[in-house]
Amino acid sequence: MPERDLLGRPVTKMETELAHIYGELKALAKRDDLPPCAERNVKKALACMWQVVNDLDLEFEQLYDLGV
Repeated sequence: MPERDLLGRPVTKMETELAHIYGELKALAKRDDLPPCAERNVKKALACMWQVVNDLDLEFEQLYDLGV
């Protein structure tokens, strides 16, 4: 995780933790061995966390290639 957000502000410990959760959900969403219920709910959680990291200016990306 970078030390600064997309606007150049220092990243807090809380923001680092949220970005880590987002990254873990992205990794899970890329897997092809999840049961259908897990796949759908991981992608739903990822969409919610995308809102968090986007609003905090930690990440800016589209998740269409992950089916989100």
